[in-house]
Amino acid sequence: ATIAIQNELFEEAFAIFRKFDVNASAIQVLIENIKNLDRAYEFAERCNEPAVWSQLAKAQLENGQVKEAIDSYIKADDPKEFREVVRVASEHDKWEDIVRYLQMARKKARDSYVETELAFALAKTNRLADLEDFVSGPNHASVQLVGDRCFENGMYDAAKLLYNNISNYGKLAITLVKLGQFQGAVEGARKANSTKTWKEVCFACVDNEEFRLAQICGLHIVVHADELEELINYYQDRGYFEELINLLEAALGLDRAHMGMFTELAILYSKYKPSKMKEHLELFWSRVNIPKVLRAAEQAHLWSELVFL
Repeated sequence: ATIAIQNELFEEAFAIFRKFDVNASAIQVLIENIKNLDRAYEFAERCNEPAVWSQLAKAQLENGQVKEAIDSYIKADDPKEFREVVRVASEHDKWEDIVRYLQMARKKARDSYVETELAFALAKTNRLADLEDFVSGPNHASVQLVGDRCFENGMYDAAKLLYNNISNYGKLAITLVKLGQFQGAVEGARKANSTKTWKEVCFACVDNEEFRLAQICGLHIVVHADELEELINYYQDRGYFEELINLLEAALGLDRAHMGMFTELAILYSKYKPSKMKEHLELFWSRVNIPKVLRAAEQAHLWSELVFL
């Protein structure tokens, strides 16, 4: 048979290999020498050996026949080429086929890459119930990584499920913002308890005019003196002066209320509610930055308040 191949007598070589049941070599001749994948498929069907299916699968994959290749790999029960299969199949957007292939591969090898890609493929095919079952059971998937990929691809329902599974409340809160679930986002921010998350959720609530929820977040931000200016600018730049004043008024009673809050509220009164400034100063004159408030009173021509200070 080898001599026949060397002399380009490919049909003869194929016949010899087939006669002596050297089927892996026979299909190799059909694929590499005769270059006829249809005949190779018919031959694989006839002899139905794993090694034969594997060779056919590899050739089909190289030829861009992704679904057929995955069918062949599944018949071969062969997960060895999982990285290449996932790479090519994802380039062709064959996510349903990836799920089928990786479910077979997972039974053979509990590999982190296999399980991570399976989780992503389930998300891509919107099989969220299957995804939830998968990540809730024992698995070797990098759930954080899959969640991030889903988030980046705008698959927020899947990302929500995954971040919830690993209790990543910061990312969960931002995902809920993307889904327009602001109440849930505030709860997520509360559990994450990081200033960065509070800010992201607060600003999203402001953008969507969810001012009650924005205020809940804002109360956790204004107590940080170095965050106050950004928050004030965010409200002011969008013309939400009333809501900003309400937020700072609500914050004055907090244990961590600081001079910046009393000062900025005084300045806001001077601009937007001058009638309230005098009372504010009478109550809290010792807690404001007097030079800053003097400048604001002067600019607003509030002479009585200026004299008081």
